[in-house]
Amino acid sequence: MFLQILPPDNIIATSSIFENQLGFVIFGLAIGVFVLLKIVKFLSKVKLLKNHKKTLYTS
Repeated sequence: MFLQILPPDNIIATSSIFENQLGFVIFGLAIGVFVLLKIVKFLSKVKLLKNHKKTLYTS
């Protein structure tokens, strides 16, 4: 490049950093999905008191 001050990055170091970042992203997504599933499971067990008056439609 014309205005490049720093030397170009080493290809091996760049790919290693990319692989580490990708690992962190996948690990974060896995934790997020795990927590989301736990929350959904907990909320499905909670029984809400509702008025069970259902309207019946007849034809």
